[in-house]
Amino acid sequence: MNVPKNHHYVSQCHVKKFFNEEEGKIYLYDKILNNFFEKKSTKRIFSEDYSNTKISDGQIDHHSLENDLKKHFENSFNKNFNVITDIALNPGKPNEAYLPALIELTKYGLLKESRPPQEKKKITDLFNDVLHNKLLSNAAPALKNELEQYLKNANKIKYINEFDYSIGTTNILKEMGGLNFVITKIQCNHFFILPDCASMTRRARINDYFNPEIKNVAIVGTPLSSKFFLESISEKYAQVNDKIRFLTEKSANLIEEINYFLYLNAHKFIACENKDYLKKFIGNIKNLEKMFNRK
Repeated sequence: MNVPKNHHYVSQCHVKKFFNEEEGKIYLYDKILNNFFEKKSTKRIFSEDYSNTKISDGQIDHHSLENDLKKHFENSFNKNFNVITDIALNPGKPNEAYLPALIELTKYGLLKESRPPQEKKKITDLFNDVLHNKLLSNAAPALKNELEQYLKNANKIKYINEFDYSIGTTNILKEMGGLNFVITKIQCNHFFILPDCASMTRRARINDYFNPEIKNVAIVGTPLSSKFFLESISEKYAQVNDKIRFLTEKSANLIEEINYFLYLNAHKFIACENKDYLKKFIGNIKNLEKMFNRK
């Protein structure tokens, strides 16, 4: 059986929405190295070998998480995207697939919380710290042997992937409660950028917990393509009417604001369909920082 080695942490079906078909390229920026570059394919963009590999029943499992992504997020991505674009083009036309599409795309955006390698490393480091410093030192002999065997297997993989993406995002969605949606479409020569975490989130204290420091995801904003952006807002955080807004050159500052916060959420890379726009945007980062860092 062919083993899937190259695991994307932003799905190819999503990255392709930022690919310049006319030029046959996608343009990228490394904000750590301050480096612009381009690729002629999306196959190796926002991907890492064996990022989704896990241990299942004591065996190395390259397939489960990849299959979970395909079944619950990727196979329906283009269909859901087309529903959103159709609604934007025909706002008065009823479409029963509208709400399910919005929910599924929101869940895709929530993958930001667990899918990027940097997030996986945080989870893995925390897991290993608890296992080594708390569980192993206090475990009875039988349990200690079991934990040591688990660690032996876990050392063969990059990350502790002890979850399913579909279950994790469903749980986050439940914590958010009811949602309102704002769909934004650019109608001028500006472009949304794509961060290497696929979306941006804002956390807030929208649920009552004994610990007041616990915050849940209150807003998730996902650039669906170079021209479409979806904002999903918890009703517990703010009451916002569902709407579709169209941005022209007069709204350039709002486009720049959205892109600036997408840039901040990126761990290392951002992608864009348009080379000139990307270079202009990065060249203006210092000014954008002065404009928007108050938020």
